[in-house]
Amino acid sequence: MVSPFLFAVSLLLILIVSLYPLSGWRFTGEPITAFYTYPLPYYFTVFDNAINVLAYIPLGLSAMFFLRRYRLAFFYATCIGFLVSMSIEFAQQFLPSRVASNMDIMSNTLGCFLGAIAGGVLSHRYFLRQWLQFRHDYLAPSAVAEWGLIWLALWFVTQFDPNLPFLGVVVMPQGLPQPFVSPIKNPALFLRLLEGGGMMLHLLAVALFVSLLVRYHRYAPRAIMGVLLCALLLKMGFAGMLLQPEQFFAWINLNIALGGIAGIVFLAIFLRFNRRLRALVGFLALCSVNIIAYLWPLSTNSNNSLDAYKWNYGHLQHFNGMSSAIGDIWPVGAMLFLFYFMLFAPEDND
Repeated sequence: MVSPFLFAVSLLLILIVSLYPLSGWRFTGEPITAFYTYPLPYYFTVFDNAINVLAYIPLGLSAMFFLRRYRLAFFYATCIGFLVSMSIEFAQQFLPSRVASNMDIMSNTLGCFLGAIAGGVLSHRYFLRQWLQFRHDYLAPSAVAEWGLIWLALWFVTQFDPNLPFLGVVVMPQGLPQPFVSPIKNPALFLRLLEGGGMMLHLLAVALFVSLLVRYHRYAPRAIMGVLLCALLLKMGFAGMLLQPEQFFAWINLNIALGGIAGIVFLAIFLRFNRRLRALVGFLALCSVNIIAYLWPLSTNSNNSLDAYKWNYGHLQHFNGMSSAIGDIWPVGAMLFLFYFMLFAPEDND
């Protein structure tokens, strides 16, 4: 039942990664199908092709789950990856920051092929029984909990960018100060309140979202701790991979730390609420996060922030763009889940 949603999320992720920033479309005048027959290898880099393979593995995996009842499911899943890649590469030739490549089609299809193999293995009865047992023991008795678990996995992508503070919703740009009109007399305090408050509300929203997905209330603290710890390790891993050594802790500061402490204090209170009230608080927290992002008066200065990274500008543009785009989409989907739990949440079990 959940496999179509997993497939849709995987496809959404690929579209964002491949077509970001979705602007600047133009026609170069070149034959629009010429790149399909370019001599191989055309525009080959180890990094780009490795990313192309990895990006399509979830698509092949989810397609295999979706089609596993069909005799030729493996073949269909691989063909889906091939057709999706051909379509996206065709569209990329009209984007100035992208290069349409037949080599990418081969890499993407290979990734979908590997994902389909993994999906075939995981579709075995043994693994299906293990999943059903886990689902019965730990997840809330609603199909929406499974969908929410997939949407939560997408949230981790928003933590890839070390330019964004841990659980933060705003970016403190480097470089020259940017003038803005502060609603209070102390502009610096206004920025600190927005940054720390954004972290606190984001932590509350994600933690309460996780608490709604578990079957028993007593599992909630452990599940929340596991999710936040994994996100922290992910942030540290990508900071080590992307940032210069002296910039390793650029994603954490005093405002974020204080916001996190405040969030934990409030979370200890709100976890005592029943499932529907937790959904309401999480919904209001996510709404407030979007308001803070809207009120944030500063903009990112990409020229000054590039020196902090190891990667080149093109890779950073696509990578950070993916995190930013999903960061814009994720709260909307999460609010829909929270709204559903506000109305139809099952009763809490101890």
